[in-house]
Amino acid sequence: MTVLMRHPIMIVRARLDPTVLAQFESWHQQTHLPHVLEIPGIVSAFRVRAADPIAGAHLMGYTFEDEEVVQPALSSEEAQIARRDWDRWADQVYELSVEIYAPLQPLPIFQHHN
Repeated sequence: MTVLMRHPIMIVRARLDPTVLAQFESWHQQTHLPHVLEIPGIVSAFRVRAADPIAGAHLMGYTFEDEEVVQPALSSEEAQIARRDWDRWADQVYELSVEIYAPLQPLPIFQHHN
């Protein structure tokens, strides 16, 4: 199976104190997500639920319009507001990663021969 990615995606993974996960997810849905969706160039969001909620895992994905908007989006005033949202959770997040995946065009130096 071949999966073609057409838009850049930012994946945010957080592991929190499991005792605050429900409160965090409520805050995320009501406060943080609307701020993120105001960032110019972010066109959609999706959430993946952990199979084991006791682990305290939270995973979100955000889709960018195209490759050209990624840097301006991440340096925008709206992105700064969204990053500040996390301040209240700093002492309860013990693992955080932000990764950006973008589609790549085939390199012209490689050719496929069967």
